[in-house]
Amino acid sequence: MSVSPDLIRATADSYIAALEAGDLDAVMALYADNATVEDPVGGGTVHDGAAAVREFYATVVAMKIDGKVLEARVCGNELLFNFEITTHFDAENSATINVWDHMVHNDEGKVTSMRAFWTPENMR
Repeated sequence: MSVSPDLIRATADSYIAALEAGDLDAVMALYADNATVEDPVGGGTVHDGAAAVREFYATVVAMKIDGKVLEARVCGNELLFNFEITTHFDAENSATINVWDHMVHNDEGKVTSMRAFWTPENMR
């Protein structure tokens, strides 16, 4: 592996910052062209390839989001991190969700696979 654990760990902060900024290009810059995204795990949909991943995230970044990384662990080229995001629907309504994301990185530091672990039980 040619990517440092620090670079892989930084993906967590970059990911949350891109979501907060509503920056689709910044989100996509984290991913390899052949990446897959499964969010949530077990939900039945795996977004496969850059076009499908972009389409998925276009709806996510359109929302007003505040986020915070709570914990991040790197093992080899894999990142497991826990975070909370609050989605603001309007001035009075929001929802906070606690998520664990598992990302696998290639030797260039790009994410090749992301799996998000959460259920409605993790929302408040």
